[in-house]
Amino acid sequence: MDNELLDRIYEAAAVPETWPDVLAELAGMVHSRHMGLMSLDIDRRVSFVATEAYRQVGADYAANTERYDNPRPRRALGSGHAGFFSDLELSSQAELDRDIIYRELLYPNGLRHTAGTAIAVPTSDILVFDIARAGAPGPFTREEMETLDTYRPHLARAALLAHRLGLRAATGATEALQLVGLPGAALTASGRVVVANRLFEELGPRVSAGAFDHVQIANRAAHEALKQALATTTGPVHTARSIPIPAAGGEPALIAHLVPLRRAAHDIFAQAEFLLVLTAVVAPEAPLTEMLHGLFDLTPAEARVARALASGLSVEEIALRHAISRETVRTQLKGVMAKTATTRQSELVRLLAGARPLPETGS
Repeated sequence: MDNELLDRIYEAAAVPETWPDVLAELAGMVHSRHMGLMSLDIDRRVSFVATEAYRQVGADYAANTERYDNPRPRRALGSGHAGFFSDLELSSQAELDRDIIYRELLYPNGLRHTAGTAIAVPTSDILVFDIARAGAPGPFTREEMETLDTYRPHLARAALLAHRLGLRAATGATEALQLVGLPGAALTASGRVVVANRLFEELGPRVSAGAFDHVQIANRAAHEALKQALATTTGPVHTARSIPIPAAGGEPALIAHLVPLRRAAHDIFAQAEFLLVLTAVVAPEAPLTEMLHGLFDLTPAEARVARALASGLSVEEIALRHAISRETVRTQLKGVMAKTATTRQSELVRLLAGARPLPETGS
C-alpha cells in the first residue's frame, strides 16, 4: 500500500474537503475518474462526496433515492465477502440494462460499468464507495477489485468518522467531538486523553480516563488490544484498529475505533495522535457479521469462518462444507480471534450473535 495515500485517507476522515482528491487517486488505480462516497441512513437519507467528474451523477442519485433503488449493496453485504465487487459480479448484464439507475443515470452520462463496496456500521447506517467508468477498458476486473481491497479497512474507519461528522469540517477538537455525536476522545501516542466529550465521560467505568488521564477499558482483553495498537504507532498507518468491547451489566457491546490523525486532521486535534470513537452495537438491526468483516481486517477466508460460526456451524462442519482440513479452519479461526480481541470460541460466537443480512427489497 501507498503510505502517503493512507495518510490522506485518514486526513479525509476529519477534513472532508480532501475526499475528492483521495477518491480521484483511488479511482485512478482502476482506470476511472468517477468515484463517490455515499452514506445512507435507515430513513434512506443520503449524504455524499465525489470526484468532480462524478458529482452531478451523485447529486441526482441523492435527490431520488426512493426512485433509484439499488440492490447491489445489499447483495454485497449478504455475500459473506468483505470487499469491492464489480457490477457484473452482483448482477447480470441483462439485469443492469433493465436497471433504472443505469438507464436514467449512468448510460446517459456515458458510463457503462460500475464497482463498489458497501460497509455496514454499528449504527445501522450503510456507507458505499461507488466507482464508474465508460466503455473502455471494459468491465472492472477481479484483480482491480483486489487492488482496492487492500485499502478497504482504512476506508471503512475513515468513512465512519466522516459520516458521523456529517461530511462537515471541524475547526477544533472540541467542535469535532461534538459533531461526531458518539463517545470520543483524542489521545496521545501513549494513550493519554487530551480532550473527551461528555458521551465518552458517561461510559465510565467501562471506558474511562484513569490514572494520569490514560484511557482505561474495563474489559481486560480489549484494554490489552488497545495498548498493543498504541504501542505500534512508530510504524506505518496500518496500525489503525477497531476493537470489540463485550456487552456488560446490561449495556450493549461496543466497538472502539482507533483512527490515526494525519496531516491537516492532526492540526485540528493539536497534541493528539489518535481519535478514539466508540459505537454501540445494537443487534439485530446492525448486520454485525458484515460489519466485523469490514472493520477488523479479516481476510476472505477468516470472514467465511466468522460468518459460518455466526450461523451455528462447528469447526468440523465448516471444514466439510468448504472441503478444507479442520487444521486450516482452526488456523483461520485463530486469526479471527486475534483480530477481534477474543480469547475463546464461545466469546467470539457471542460477539457475532444477532447478525443477519440486509433484506432484499428490490431486484
